[in-house]
Formats: sequence, C-alpha cells, structure tokens
Amino acid sequence: MSSIKHLHASFDIPEGGQAMRLDHFLSIKLPNKSRNVIQKHIKMQMVLVNDKKSKASYQLKPFDKVEWFESFRKLEELIPYDYPLDILEENDAFIVINKPANMSMHPGLGVYKETLQNALQHHYNVTNQPTALIKDCLVQRLDKDTSGIVVIPKTVQAREHLGAQFQGKSTNRVYHAIVWGTPDPQKGMIKKHIGRNPDDKMSIEVSDDGVFGKEAITHYSTIASYPQFSIVECILETGRTHQIRVHMQYIDHPLVGDKRYEKVQYTANTTLQNSIGRHCLHARLLHFDHPQTLERMKYELGLPDDLKEIIEKYVK
Repeated sequence: MSSIKHLHASFDIPEGGQAMRLDHFLSIKLPNKSRNVIQKHIKMQMVLVNDKKSKASYQLKPFDKVEWFESFRKLEELIPYDYPLDILEENDAFIVINKPANMSMHPGLGVYKETLQNALQHHYNVTNQPTALIKDCLVQRLDKDTSGIVVIPKTVQAREHLGAQFQGKSTNRVYHAIVWGTPDPQKGMIKKHIGRNPDDKMSIEVSDDGVFGKEAITHYSTIASYPQFSIVECILETGRTHQIRVHMQYIDHPLVGDKRYEKVQYTANTTLQNSIGRHCLHARLLHFDHPQTLERMKYELGLPDDLKEIIEKYVK
C-alpha cells in the first residue's frame, strides 16, 4: 500500500549535551515507543540525523538534529464501514466507544475492512469531521474478541496526552472475565513478566524468571463463583498484550472460550468452550483525565448480553 511520510518529532542536541546512543536518546524522548519499535524505525530510515540515515548505535553530538518520521497510509485506502457504533461520548478531543466482540481495532494481518478504524472512518465521513484523527489514533487496544470501553483521540494533542496517561499508569482500567473454576485465593495480585518466548515467537507467555518479556501486574478479585466457572474482576497496572488472558491461564483459571490460552484439563464444559465463539472478557470501566480540561472522565458498563446469557444458561 502506498503511504506518505510525515515529520512527527524533531530534536536538537544542545551544546554540552551528554553523549548518548541514538536509540537510547529516542527512548527517553518518546516514552510511548518501545525500544524494538525505535530500532525498527531507525533501520527503515524513518529516523534522520542531520538529514541523513543513521544507525541505532550512533553517538549523538552537540548540535545534531534528530528527526522522527511516521508513515501514514492514505485515507482513501481505509474502506469506510457502515456500522452502528455504540458511542458513549463524543467531543472535539476524543470519542468513547463500547466496542463489540469480534471486531478488530485496526486493519492488519489480512484484515482490511470491518474494523473499528473502518467504522470510525465512516462515522467521521457522515458527521463531517474531516480533520478527526483516524490513522495512528490508537492509544488503547482491546483484543478482537474483547468487548467494552475504548477511548479514541481525535487530535494529535489528545493522542499525546492520552497516550502519556496510559503509559504513566494514571488511567483506571477494570475488566470482568468469566474464568474456569474458582481462583484460590479468590483475591490476589499476579506480578509476572509477559512476552514472546524467544524460542517460539508466536507464543505469548509468562516468564517465571523474567528472562524475557516485560513486567506485568494484574489485580484480580472473584466477585461471583458458580459450579463450573467464576466471574473475576481484573484491574490492570500495566497493559501488556493479552495480559489478563495470559495471567489467568498462568494461575490455572483460563478464560471461558479462550481457545488460544486454553488448558484442557481445566475446561469444565467443552460444549460451552466450543460454542461461545469468543473469550469471555469485557472492559467494563475506564477513567482518564480529559486532555483539554483535565476533568476526570469516568465510564462504566455492565456485562454484555452474550456473557449474561452464559451465566443464565449454565448456572442452575
């Protein structure tokens, strides 16, 4: 797909500045970017030093100019998706949506339509909002099959402000999950590194000794327990990929319907496991500071109908 190159950030190294590797400097200046993303960006020549390509190991000198570019796909390549979004709030700075299950956040991996970004493109078109951010607008991600509250910034300023809040752990994020069995203890904290296994890049898992991955912290509390499964509230301190799913699997209480992180020996009902069509995880609460007024914004939702139906059908 064709793309356009856009200058995202520029930095001038002052006289007397401390010598520092280019990648380390960028990790300080762009805290929302991982070291891996930064190094890939440099290799793709999306970082220039004094208008020239450079290496991650380059030692910056006084008066060097560092420029960080972003690549954006052209707007017309995002196919608008006419979908009735469940909008909890919308203003000039952001839009808060109750994302349904079975909807990806953005195109990728062969999925180019019927994602949340495609639906936003349609929404902004019909509501005459041509300047609303659509590319690189995500500061929060929910898995395709996770339902619930997500905030999408509509301006660059809102994106940077909200992104810093998620990175700095000043947001409140609460999820409800239906898991197999009853956790023992029923309340606790899981503090285990999560990442891709170096020997199997497709596997995201807990690293007991912290050799790979990043620290991940999940607080959980059992709020209802039934013969086959329990409803568990999970509060995130960190936001790693598949964090709740991996952590709950680690303590032997994987999510109902989660085929990727299933532990067959703990699946109490194979009919339910194979018929639900998604993992049972719902983002029910999100608090953050308004990027313009700094007012604390609070959004809460109950369980969606499909998860309620599971409880009603299988609790006897």
